[in-house]
Amino acid sequence: MAEPTLVPGSPPLALLDDASPAVTADGYRAAVSRLPTGVTVITASGPEGPVGCTANAVMSLSLEPPSLLVSLGGRSATLERIRAAGSFAVNVLTWSDRALTRKFATGTAAERFAGVGWDLMHQVPVLSRSAAAMVCEVHELVPLFDHTLVVGTVTWAQAGEADPAVYYGNELRALRPVDLASGSEKRT
Repeated sequence: MAEPTLVPGSPPLALLDDASPAVTADGYRAAVSRLPTGVTVITASGPEGPVGCTANAVMSLSLEPPSLLVSLGGRSATLERIRAAGSFAVNVLTWSDRALTRKFATGTAAERFAGVGWDLMHQVPVLSRSAAAMVCEVHELVPLFDHTLVVGTVTWAQAGEADPAVYYGNELRALRPVDLASGSEKRT
């Protein structure tokens, strides 16, 4: 087996040989936890008010047309509202609003939005204090395994100045700008 090429100063990855056992749920969770992701709240309009949930499986899909992809659990109440409404928003959480990660992962829709500022943009609730927000029309819903991929065409977008929250290693983290030449943290 070839030796891996490592970034200087990084610890080596303990590689297993081809005879290693099949991937376990715990092994997969441990590996994928090393993939940094943004932290978002996906919102949609419902007949009794706004609905939303925390999601970190979100990615830009295309510039032409501007589009993105969100992966939601197949039994998500937010997914059902997105399916009915035909539109949704992706709200990128700021580091200062990282507590919304847990708030939008538990409780009822009313509890999730209690005390949280939001406005309607194109008839979709958008959180008032996001690092960025994008409103999308549903282009396609693709059921896959225990999730549904929601492909959306972006109809409105706005970026703020605040630093986003990042999920890495099973915890929320703040981004720190680093000078690439020296490797030291930049002062802001």
